Parts: sequence; C-alpha cells; structure tokens
Amino acid sequence: MKKIDVVKSYWNSEGEKNLQKILSHFAEDAKFSSPTMKLEGRNNIKIFYEGMVTGFKEINVLPTHWIEQEDEIAVEYDCKLIRNSGEERFAKGFNLFKIKNGLIENLRCYFNPAEF
Repeated sequence: MKKIDVVKSYWNSEGEKNLQKILSHFAEDAKFSSPTMKLEGRNNIKIFYEGMVTGFKEINVLPTHWIEQEDEIAVEYDCKLIRNSGEERFAKGFNLFKIKNGLIENLRCYFNPAEF
C-alpha cells in the first residue's frame, strides 16, 4: 500500500467519525503533535480524536498536494468541518506522516487552531 493510500484511508475514517478505525492507522507507540498538544502512544492519541469525532457533525479532509521521501509523506490539505451546532468551518493545513509497515509512527500536524 502506498503512503498516500494510508493517509487517505486515515482521513476517510475521520470522515466516518469512527474512532476505532482512526486509531487502527496508528502504531501502538506512535507519536502525535499539533499546535495544541503533544501525545505519545495510541491510547493517549485517542484523546485528540475523541474531541474530533464528538465535536464535529461532519469532517471532510481532502489532500491537495503531497511529496514522499523514504518512510515520510508530507501532505497539504483542505478541510471542511461542520460543528455540532451546524456552523461550517474551513481550514487548510499540512501534516508530516512517518509511516512504516502501513501504520503511522509519527504524525506532526500544522494548522491554525482558530480555523477549527
């Protein structure tokens, strides 16, 4: 499986708001960082995604540009979110994934929290 396929599958599971499916993309000892938090281990990463799946009615992420090198893939994306209140939000961001054996080992997210 290509790295971009892993990324697309991961974002599709976010769109489905399926917490277990989202987490299945991460290695047990994965690392996750964003502008608002730094987490280690799948059980701790779950904290971020619990907020995403409960905080939004709809999550749609579309990768727009990417480049791969060895076990990393850098992906720019557009994101449309609908909060539970019905408010629509639009965001752009950039994620750097380290993927080995089809699992995300490290995910560094770069986005403006105010857009979410």
